[in-house]
Amino acid sequence: MKAGSSHPDRCAVCSDPIVQNAGAGRRRRYCGTACRRRAQRHRQAHRPPAPAAEQQGPLGRALATEVNRLARQLLDSELRAEELGTLLDRAEAIRRELEIYTAAAVQDARHRGEKWESVAKAAHVAPETARARWGPERVARLMLLHANDKRAAPVRWRRPQQGTSSDRQDAVADEAPEASSPAGQLASALAHLQMNSGMTIREVAEFTMLSPSFISRVLSGDRLPTWDLVCTLAELFESDPAALRVLFEAAHGITAHGRQPAPAAIEQLHAAVRGLYWAAKSPSLDRIERASEGSVTAGQARKVLLGVDVPDWEVLDALVNALGGRSFDIKPLWEAVHYSFLMCDDPRLPEGVSHIGTRSAAG
Repeated sequence: MKAGSSHPDRCAVCSDPIVQNAGAGRRRRYCGTACRRRAQRHRQAHRPPAPAAEQQGPLGRALATEVNRLARQLLDSELRAEELGTLLDRAEAIRRELEIYTAAAVQDARHRGEKWESVAKAAHVAPETARARWGPERVARLMLLHANDKRAAPVRWRRPQQGTSSDRQDAVADEAPEASSPAGQLASALAHLQMNSGMTIREVAEFTMLSPSFISRVLSGDRLPTWDLVCTLAELFESDPAALRVLFEAAHGITAHGRQPAPAAIEQLHAAVRGLYWAAKSPSLDRIERASEGSVTAGQARKVLLGVDVPDWEVLDALVNALGGRSFDIKPLWEAVHYSFLMCDDPRLPEGVSHIGTRSAAG
């Protein structure tokens, strides 16, 4: 233990040594995720019983956060004067989410002890209708279908594919107002990881020593997190923070990428694409192929996401757009790969990489 510090340098659960990160920031108390989860289970086992109203976690809160995020996207689309089809798709997504939210809100109320008569009065329906519409088994099925749909959710929107890829690159300055907000994509990726982790916002807040409301704002895109917090959340959700680096830099207006060895440049490119994939809610490979209108095949997308292929820019550009990303955020990384590879003394491909495309949009 360091002088003047109350934080141990050994794991609070298994007593293994902990290598503390240099610099400012909260010191680590656990050596890894397994010990952190064991500590959480111990706290839960010795926690006083919660009031009856809180025994069931508030399902409606997380869904209300998602409704808020979708509504912000609709407003952004209106301000960008996007086409009617995009606006209606966003409105439909909000309508579906509100339907699920209503069911969750009713279930939350029932867990707080409200009678069906009270629920029916609030919803302006008969008690029999309320029971049939929001009974526990029906709500459970709705929530399961909703979770499955979210795991394979389509890209929230994609600009029309007009002209050739080369033509689109000539107008790259016009793409900026149409692309999804980097801050929104960063929030979407973190929210997706949080949902897949099974952790509640309250649990995340407990681990990070931040308030639940602040964590909710970060996951809904209302607050931009620091890089330290992004790393903490990614590790908490058992994911690689490097995949969120480009989204973080774009959200904060950081665009400079220093020269680095070929393997590191390739890993940075693949990590950036994985971050876009998370932000798009991990769509299926077939969905990606359909979203790109066949410009990138499911097989090509799979190789890039596995980190074994650096395709020609035309293919990577199509993949980035299908995932809702911005070409001008990713192209410098693609170019850095080629610069690093061409300048290295060893012409062999880095280990684990089977192909590096050399054709740019103008090639």
